[in-house]
Amino acid sequence: MSVTVAIPNQPPSYDLAAQHSLSSPNDINDLVATDPVPDLPAYTTGQRPRLTPTHEQARVAAQSPKEFYYELKKRGKSFAILTVIADGSYSRHMPTFVEGAPIKGRVQLILDKPDAIQSVVVNIFGQFITGANQGEQVSFIDIPVVLWSQLDGEPQQSASSDGDSTPAPNSAKFSGKLQGEYTWQFSVELPKEVVMPSGAHNEPQVFHPPQTFNERHTRATISYEISLKLIRNKLRADHRIPAQFGYVPITRPSPLPPLRRLAYMQGTPLIGPTGDPDGWHPSEVIRIKGLVFSTRPLHMGCQLFLAKPLSYTRGSVIPITLRLESDDRHALDLLSSPKSIVARLRRRIKFHHNSEKTLESLAWRDAIDHSQLSVWWPSTEGAQSRSDSVRYVNGELHLRSDMKPTSAMGSFRIEYSMVLFPFDAPGIEMTGSEFLIEIPLEIVTAYAPGPRPRMLAPPSYESDVPVHEIINSFAATSAFM
Repeated sequence: MSVTVAIPNQPPSYDLAAQHSLSSPNDINDLVATDPVPDLPAYTTGQRPRLTPTHEQARVAAQSPKEFYYELKKRGKSFAILTVIADGSYSRHMPTFVEGAPIKGRVQLILDKPDAIQSVVVNIFGQFITGANQGEQVSFIDIPVVLWSQLDGEPQQSASSDGDSTPAPNSAKFSGKLQGEYTWQFSVELPKEVVMPSGAHNEPQVFHPPQTFNERHTRATISYEISLKLIRNKLRADHRIPAQFGYVPITRPSPLPPLRRLAYMQGTPLIGPTGDPDGWHPSEVIRIKGLVFSTRPLHMGCQLFLAKPLSYTRGSVIPITLRLESDDRHALDLLSSPKSIVARLRRRIKFHHNSEKTLESLAWRDAIDHSQLSVWWPSTEGAQSRSDSVRYVNGELHLRSDMKPTSAMGSFRIEYSMVLFPFDAPGIEMTGSEFLIEIPLEIVTAYAPGPRPRMLAPPSYESDVPVHEIINSFAATSAFM
């Protein structure tokens, strides 16, 4: 007996193109989705070349259901098949479901010989995993669905994959063996909220199921699985077919502030923090110290502004403005140069496991990485009223479309913040900490109602190549948040 999986189990991937979709704000297509072009069959010798599908044909094909097959075989022949049916828009290497979409599929049995199967059960699992031990695998979703049992009566034969082997109404208990072909359809709704113990006293808290998460640099994993189980009596072993699937929650930012919304609708530049103070979140003003050309002291005020709300859709953009103030005009020119400003998005993965109930196992583990550089360009912000001692610089950070959204599930967290690092300007020596300013923010999977954010950087200012700086600190900073 062997298990054959038709599609490799890999995390879902996403495509940048979906950010330009003009669908309804309430449609699941507001999510940054996978590549809309389906995998095409390879050509074989002797076939006429096929015409390349049009964009419309590819779009329709991508929106069609996509089936993934997982089989149990005996002597090379399938006798049990689990089929998972997912949206082709989001499913490339594994079935992937967005929040609100039911987990659909079917189970087929092809039994050439009598088999004493007592029940056919499908289970849906969602797990937070930090290790191989039992205490390191916590289920936050566990939904069993009995497709058939002997108590239901004798199932009906089914010769096609779209058949239904549900017993006839009022059937008597069945005590015989199954032989022939049977098919059961299933559709399971995932909960939008789950209750998990969390905190120092393991108090029950409500969480939203997070997106599938599995990265080699991080020990923590969020895994979803559907499994088929053929249950027999105690004298014979049960059969099981596991199949991982991806899950994408739908999270949206608050509505855009009026003036930012109007700018996107009209295709005009954003009004900055001086003209639209309600549309920007200001950081505290920090004092930068150092030396200019190793001869004179540097004293400068610095403030970072992020466009409100502090919630941004992956695959879109974070608008930024930087304000610098100093009586040293030469230093202002050096630090306000777009090439001198170093700002990145910081992602922090936080988790802990308590299988051993020790202080070390209760401590939070951190895995930190940073995005590509933001891009900057000169600004005319406040030009009419500002003095020579003030400079503004406009910027934006282009968000990757395959980012994992901000999440929380029990002792697992994905958190984001915008970080301004020390300036990288020739002739400037800075003193101070590792970073200058950090502003927490949220990454979501869908757009707010209304116009979509637009990239406003001039064509000559291109985004940096993504940087993957993985820092596994695993420092026991605190047992709990």
